[in-house]
Amino acid sequence: MACNYATGAKVEVPPKACDLLSFCDDWTKLADLERAGFVPPTTFEATIDRMVALTLLERSDRPCDPRVSAMETLRPWNPQAGFFHATTKDVRFASKRVVVQRVQRAQRARAGAPPSRPPPAIKRYPNLDTIDLRRPNREDDFARVLHARRTWRRYSSEPVTLDELATVLALAAGVQQWVEGADVVIPLKTSPSGGARHATECYVVARDVKGLKQGIYHYAPARHGLTRIGRAVSIERMRSYVPGSGYFANASAMVFFTAIFARILWRYPYARAYRAALIESGHVCQTFLLAATSLGLAPFSVMALADSVIERDLGIDGISESVLYGAGVGRPPRGTTWAPLPRGPSPKLRRNPRM
Repeated sequence: MACNYATGAKVEVPPKACDLLSFCDDWTKLADLERAGFVPPTTFEATIDRMVALTLLERSDRPCDPRVSAMETLRPWNPQAGFFHATTKDVRFASKRVVVQRVQRAQRARAGAPPSRPPPAIKRYPNLDTIDLRRPNREDDFARVLHARRTWRRYSSEPVTLDELATVLALAAGVQQWVEGADVVIPLKTSPSGGARHATECYVVARDVKGLKQGIYHYAPARHGLTRIGRAVSIERMRSYVPGSGYFANASAMVFFTAIFARILWRYPYARAYRAALIESGHVCQTFLLAATSLGLAPFSVMALADSVIERDLGIDGISESVLYGAGVGRPPRGTTWAPLPRGPSPKLRRNPRM
């Protein structure tokens, strides 16, 4: 199997084709390639044309595919990071009906077999002594916010205000101050970032925010402002951003966190640093959720994203800058303390009796 992870092309090829691709690690003249004998002379021209069409080979006399050019920006991390980045994008999300059918098929296949249990939710060392710790004060302001944080899937028809959205964005993604380093001026934010590179960018899709025109906005973290980069998005389009979770489109706004990888590459030219971008987006999103919760709002986070659909609407290439995480915020429905399901009553909560 040959794969161009920049373009997404995947094709089964014979062993000789692998030898041919290896021979073309650097620019090679057609005459030299033909003399190498990887392909019979009668099919040589057609084979090369086919491999060029599949983006397995490039021709120097044709423009480079922009996806390939963008992937070159990740060269110090490739092939490890590039392959992971590309092959985990745009996965196919099943509809609820298909998921139910799969569960039913699995249940029929397991009929008569011992019931399958999920792995334990927590890890224990039953044969070792454990020191009991004093529990924190649950009435502390910060502790109350942490305990109140939940994922909401239903929202009031009353919109979030622009000031509320602004507060959440400032606390989660805004530059708090600048520090002069030896070779660079460093932005400080509320979330940690490897090497203070702060690769995360924040985009807002405003559906119903009081005081803000509908549209797609980029959050300017240093100026603390919103730049309108796209017009209003239909609720159907917003639902398409989150396959299988379209109820999130009923929130006042969706927020997408992207990474500009060059910021991290500048300091860390090895593939492990790709993890820093993923972890950082998680830090920023968690802060977003806590900030929204502190204001009494109803936030959510979601990773089931239609990557390329979102990236086209944000105007980014999906490689040098790519969406990593989604979130959003609405106002809680009246008379509810938590709405974790798209419909129906909320589940009951209790403290684990073994704690």
